[in-house]
Amino acid sequence: MKFFKQDTVWVGLVAGLGSLLAGGLLVAVLFALTGIAWEEHARWFGFAFLPLLLILRTYAKHKEQLTVTRTLITVLFVTFLAFMVFLIKNHLLIVK
Repeated sequence: MKFFKQDTVWVGLVAGLGSLLAGGLLVAVLFALTGIAWEEHARWFGFAFLPLLLILRTYAKHKEQLTVTRTLITVLFVTFLAFMVFLIKNHLLIVK
């Protein structure tokens, strides 16, 4: 836990990408347990962003770790943008 109290970019990357990976794995496990085909419901992987938002909120409330907060905001923006591009290219999200 001492690692996450540092104010470095690496902490932001590990916390942000790790929470996205954990959230995505949780959604994938739920798909596997229920027998739902994830290809048809790939939009549900958007729930993987919830842990990242909660971690970002926690770091933002503690104003002494500004570098981690900025890194988490960048991770959220880049990964959410990539997720939206994936959904649009695979015609899972239609923009009119």
